[in-house]
Amino acid sequence: MYKKLLRRLLLTFAGLTAILVVFVILTPQGQAAFRAALFIPQILPGVPIKPQEWFTPAPTREAITFPLANGEGEADLYLPGSGGSHSAVMFFQGVVPGGRYDPRIIALGEGLARSGMVVMIPWSQTQIEQRIDPDDVDVLVRAFQYLQTLDSVDPDRVGMGGICVGASLATVAAQDERVRHQVRFVNSFAGYYDASDLAKAIGSRSRFGKDYVAPWNPDSLTRRVFGHHLIDGVTQTADRELLTRLFEESEPEAKDDFSSLSTDAQAVYRLLKGVDPEEVDAVMAGLSPKTIEFFRAISPSTGIDRLEARMLIMHDRADRLVPSEESRRLADALGDDVGTYFTEFSLFQSQIRVHVDDSGSIGPLEYVREAFKLYMHMYNILRDVG
Repeated sequence: MYKKLLRRLLLTFAGLTAILVVFVILTPQGQAAFRAALFIPQILPGVPIKPQEWFTPAPTREAITFPLANGEGEADLYLPGSGGSHSAVMFFQGVVPGGRYDPRIIALGEGLARSGMVVMIPWSQTQIEQRIDPDDVDVLVRAFQYLQTLDSVDPDRVGMGGICVGASLATVAAQDERVRHQVRFVNSFAGYYDASDLAKAIGSRSRFGKDYVAPWNPDSLTRRVFGHHLIDGVTQTADRELLTRLFEESEPEAKDDFSSLSTDAQAVYRLLKGVDPEEVDAVMAGLSPKTIEFFRAISPSTGIDRLEARMLIMHDRADRLVPSEESRRLADALGDDVGTYFTEFSLFQSQIRVHVDDSGSIGPLEYVREAFKLYMHMYNILRDVG
């Protein structure tokens, strides 16, 4: 009797295993689920075992150039070890520190390539200088167009992605008339929706939603990058020089410095010193037209109605470079019009390692829950692009 029961159990197990194998091999959903399951341990530093390396051939990485309006752009290209035509992603890091050979970026590129995607990561001088340049949008559009022409790429399965500023500029590039009908998806990781709102958050040291305002301590990199651009937009040369000495060169502040500034320079001064959330809108209204236009040019919010790509949005609530409310605003603005998928993590920064923060560690159960969120997010990408 026990032998018959054991035999039935073994047969049942074998049958279920066979069904699972068939599901994984023969269905797009199964293949995406399997590849996503292999991808997650590959990029999480807290997981010592990397099963993706057991099942997939090693990718190749090469430095390439691609044509720009004037001259050539530089990029790294990650190619899957298997032949054939692949889906692809143009990924822009933006001004996140770490540089071209940041282990996190290399692990991401190799992990995606092992998952069957060609990955192109363009690099620009603005990243080295930690600046935001609206002209980089054209660079990203041309990088995307070049990626589509590669023999190893299926031009109908190409998307964009990025981290922080890179995510936002990639979203702006996806709205461009030259490519907006062709961009399959955009994966926005810790980006901002509206640069003006981000400037308000930085200036008021607060994060805000529809019905709340809460304290927020922006990272020094965020303050430095936006401070530079706020000063750059000041109309009067003498005011720009004074603000540069005060906030970028740390010159001691004289008592009459503030009173001598023009209206737009006073607005910048107050934002850099810190202003109460109740006053920040009035202060922002004093910024120069140049600064306001700069914010519009680098904001996904400006042309959000032109976006056709499916949006996959990720953010961590502990982020100190960009408050996660920015990604919520992006998701809310899109709704379900482009199949938006929004993943908000909780204190997972130390594992994803997008930005450096002081969020601390999380417990085992929370770790599993957050890792599963990341798995589902990756599954949604791989399911769509194959």
